[in-house]
Amino acid sequence: MRRTFLNRALNAALIASGAFAATATAQSGPERGVFVTQIGEAPRATITQRNSDSLAEIVQDGTNNEADLEQDGTAPHRAQIVQDGDDNSVTARQDGDGSTDLALAQEGNGNTALVSQNEESALAETAATIVQRGNGNSIILAQDGSDNQAQLTQEGDSNVMTASQLDSGNRLEWNQIGDGLSDLQIVQTGGASMQITQSNAGAAFAPPPGG
Repeated sequence: MRRTFLNRALNAALIASGAFAATATAQSGPERGVFVTQIGEAPRATITQRNSDSLAEIVQDGTNNEADLEQDGTAPHRAQIVQDGDDNSVTARQDGDGSTDLALAQEGNGNTALVSQNEESALAETAATIVQRGNGNSIILAQDGSDNQAQLTQEGDSNVMTASQLDSGNRLEWNQIGDGLSDLQIVQTGGASMQITQSNAGAAFAPPPGG
């Protein structure tokens, strides 16, 4: 069941759009890295990797959750994190010279995602896909070079999202469905492309003028 949830959540996160599917395919490689599964009570996972083809997969099923991830040095870096229920909370940082890719799914309760991606190579892709379904929510994303792609989704409850993309391509897809929503804190320097959807009780609106 937990593997089914992992596959379902990551497939939804990574294959929801063609751009992110392409990124995931481009970055597929040897399945070597760190694989952590934690079930119930008060798990916590802290992972640090310094490897030219780093891969980390974290699954936390229930109770207090928490996951700290740091992948620095030469890329590519790939991180896949799923938290299924209860207090949640992720702090993820990816630094490198080459492609970086993060997929995060939080299913219910406390939520909170702090994600930072820093890319040195002007030719590499940086991608983040974050899905939060239900309860506390909150996403803060910072991408600093190069291509910068982000797909952020919050479904239900308190919401709140902040996205910063600095220099290079910059593509943002922002989806919020139901309840608290947020005040559209978005910064893009360099390329600027965004698609924003907010809906609450049937209401929806487009990006602000000049967005």
